[in-house]
Amino acid sequence: MKKNKLYKGLLGIMAAGIFASCSGDYLQVDPVTDLGTSVIAQDVAGAQVALNGLCRAMYDGYSVGSNQNVGETYINTVFNDSYGPDYFGNLTSQYFSATNFNWGAMNNTNTWYTQVLWMYPYNLINQANLIIESVGDGTAGTQAAKDFVVAQALTIRAHAYIKLLQYYAPRWQDSKNGATYVCVIRETSNTDNVALSTMSQVLDLIYKDLDRAISLYNEAQGETRRFKWAPDKSVALGLYARAALIKNDWATAQKMAHDARQGYRLRNATELFEGFVEPSDDDMWCSTNDPNSTVGYWSWGVHFACNGRYTQTWGLGTGSISMDLYRKLDTNDIRRNWFFTPDKIDKAVSYEPSLAEIGLTENDFWSPRYVVPSSMRMNGNGLLLAAYYSMYQNDVVNTSADKTDWYMPYLDTSDGIAICPTFFGAQYKFWGKGGYSACSYPYMRSSEMVLAEAEAACMAGDETTARSCLTELNSLRIPGYTCDLSGDALLEEIRVTRRIELWGEGHNWSDFKRWNLPMVRRAWVEGDPSSGNAPAPYAVEIAPSEKDGWRWGLSRTESDYNPEVKPEMFLQ
Repeated sequence: MKKNKLYKGLLGIMAAGIFASCSGDYLQVDPVTDLGTSVIAQDVAGAQVALNGLCRAMYDGYSVGSNQNVGETYINTVFNDSYGPDYFGNLTSQYFSATNFNWGAMNNTNTWYTQVLWMYPYNLINQANLIIESVGDGTAGTQAAKDFVVAQALTIRAHAYIKLLQYYAPRWQDSKNGATYVCVIRETSNTDNVALSTMSQVLDLIYKDLDRAISLYNEAQGETRRFKWAPDKSVALGLYARAALIKNDWATAQKMAHDARQGYRLRNATELFEGFVEPSDDDMWCSTNDPNSTVGYWSWGVHFACNGRYTQTWGLGTGSISMDLYRKLDTNDIRRNWFFTPDKIDKAVSYEPSLAEIGLTENDFWSPRYVVPSSMRMNGNGLLLAAYYSMYQNDVVNTSADKTDWYMPYLDTSDGIAICPTFFGAQYKFWGKGGYSACSYPYMRSSEMVLAEAEAACMAGDETTARSCLTELNSLRIPGYTCDLSGDALLEEIRVTRRIELWGEGHNWSDFKRWNLPMVRRAWVEGDPSSGNAPAPYAVEIAPSEKDGWRWGLSRTESDYNPEVKPEMFLQ
């Protein structure tokens, strides 16, 4: 078996190719610089270097076959948001076939889709295991420093197992009280053959890891993280809340979500429109936004920021909101201003003439004169679209942010006039800066935690707390907001708020799976303003019972080379 190694410094972890010839090779990493277990065990400084590399693995590039993705950000966007009902992935829908975009790849264990979802969390797990098992009494450094780095590794290992549960486990209520087999548990860095474990066993490990991590954080007095791309105690508490929601453990989820967000502040109305380029006090855990990052042209912002360079060069757009979700929002909800939707026609105040003066009406958004039905590209005249873009650049996106190195959205910056195709419902939530459109993608926000607390409280029957949490957030988004709802109406309000607040942040598909709700994309119909805004080939309804209860197929990178794994057990 090969020796496990880590990248040195911030060079990160690049898993190049996972089609291996022996069991566990997909867990192996070919290092740029040899930083073996002996170096990690020798001094806590070496362990911290290894931890930095582990964090970097969450936003570095992974080559899988002929495809490239960038860890957490791409998996969240491609497999969670794009596969969900609220976010139409303009780029991914053009990149994939309609069959695969409509979940055709989920049970095809030969494709890179299933392989990357298995490979990514197990690379995190294996690298975390190296740190956890290497740092000990013989490691030079203060006990507090050693406790802190082990706690961070345990936190990321728990995060990786949560990702595996989201994609490969059934819903808790369908799991036979956790007895369904879901994935392989690895608590050491060896790559021995290991049988599948049950959902309950994986959740037990997650709880155990997070309990130990929280205890070590408490003991590591004086130690703090330097960057928000690394985890800390608040992140461990937030992950505990996520795992407890998966398990329907409402009391634990409510407490952990409440404790996790202490010391953070929800994004205010101004910060909500600064493009998520810089971390705010709302961000608990996020990727780097360093424009000089070696991720370069594989950065998430290049492809998915509204002003990303490839967004302009390729003309494939970013993500678009479902009109069915948009219609559920309060008419005064400021989050509506994140999106290119028909109701914006008369709101361009810094450009003359206005869109309404040009002659566009809301019904024209259901006219093939302005919309290409097969893709939802807007193909109106340049003057109309330029007015709209100008509105968002100057009136909606907050002007207090430093935009000296921001490109205009959906425009060709060579002359600032030529129009790149944009899409019905296109987002203006995420922006990038610099040549590689760097931005701070949120892994976890206190806004998520207040909504997790609200949901758990509602499910546990504590409607007073649920309403209080909902009001705490929505009063910053909807002027004069109050909530006196109860029962199913309160739960629906919490869910809709979560769907819009966390739109595009990698929660949509897994939330609908947890909620046992169907995935519905409704087609755009010419002349029908009550129809949806999905191109007809991508309009689909998938019931909660389909696709093995929304479980991805067991990757053959494990089952083909690990004889202890029995695919028939996974399907029981």
